[in-house]
Amino acid sequence: MVVSVLGSLIAACGLLDKDVKYRCPAVFILEDAKAMTRFKPGPGRDITDILFEAEIVNFAGDCDYDEGEAEIQLSVQIRVERGPASKGRRVAFDYFVVVQKTKSQPEGKSIFNVVGEFEGNRTRMLYQDDLAMAVPVKVPKDGAALEIVLGFQLTPDELKYNRNQKQR
Repeated sequence: MVVSVLGSLIAACGLLDKDVKYRCPAVFILEDAKAMTRFKPGPGRDITDILFEAEIVNFAGDCDYDEGEAEIQLSVQIRVERGPASKGRRVAFDYFVVVQKTKSQPEGKSIFNVVGEFEGNRTRMLYQDDLAMAVPVKVPKDGAALEIVLGFQLTPDELKYNRNQKQR
């Protein structure tokens, strides 16, 4: 009986808060920026003009709260396929991670550069990027109100191409 009363007092004092698991922010992939088709320079836009195609295919994450911050670990998987117009093995592109604005948190956008190389005669690769972010929060439960959005950093032409593909 003494042990259970003591346990109740400790919990009431908040000494066991480390055992509380708060919800992580929601993560979304922006539909218009989920895929990227990079064409060789020039006016051509058929299959023979494609340098590479990429798509964000998966993500996983976890979070923890410490001293007014949400510490977020995010793993982003990107599938890349070499196109017929590619003369080399190297690809380079950017993707973004946006923490959307809330009442107590300004919007923040980070852009990450990916440089990869196809091995041998391979035409496909799966790239994984592991990120760690610290986002200020007043109290841990505020982290559940945050939203994180992923997508490719597209040129206006690439965005237009994506939107036209969806209409077909």
